Amino acid sequence: MANRRERWLHARISENLEEALKREARRRRSPVSLVVRNVLEGALDLVEGLVQNGLEGFDGLDAARRSERAARHARSRRAHDRADADDIYGWQELILNRPAHCARCRTELAVGAGAFRGLRDEPGGPLVFLCTYCVRRLRQTPDATKNRTTEVQS
Repeated sequence: MANRRERWLHARISENLEEALKREARRRRSPVSLVVRNVLEGALDLVEGLVQNGLEGFDGLDAARRSERAARHARSRRAHDRADADDIYGWQELILNRPAHCARCRTELAVGAGAFRGLRDEPGGPLVFLCTYCVRRLRQTPDATKNRTTEVQS
C-alpha cells in the first residue's frame, strides 16, 4: 500500500450529478474527490460480488432479498442512532482524544477534532457525538427558533 501511486482520472458528468456529489461531500465534510473514489470503489466491490455470485448460480431474487436486508439494516441503524439521541438533553462541546463518528451524518471524527457529546440524565447510555455541522443544523431547526422566541417573550 505504501507504493500505491495516485492517478488522476477525468470524466464528464452531468450538472445534477456534480451537485449531488458536492452535497454529499459537504454532508460528509470530505473532499469531492474522496467521495467519488469511495463511490467508485464501493460500486466495483458490489459488481465483483454480484459476478462471483453469478458464477456460483446467480439468483436475481436472492440478490434482491440481500439488497432489501441491507437497506433494512441501514434504516434500523439510523433509527437506533436517533433512539440513542432521544434522551439527550444537551450537547457539550469538546475536543476528541480518540476517534468517533457523528451519530447523525456518520462522519468520521478524528483525534483533535471538535465535536459535541450528548448529555443524559441517566448514566450508562451509549456515547453519542455530533459533528459541528450537525450541531449547526440542530440550532437552525424550527423548534429551536420557536423556543428562543417563546423565551424572549416571557
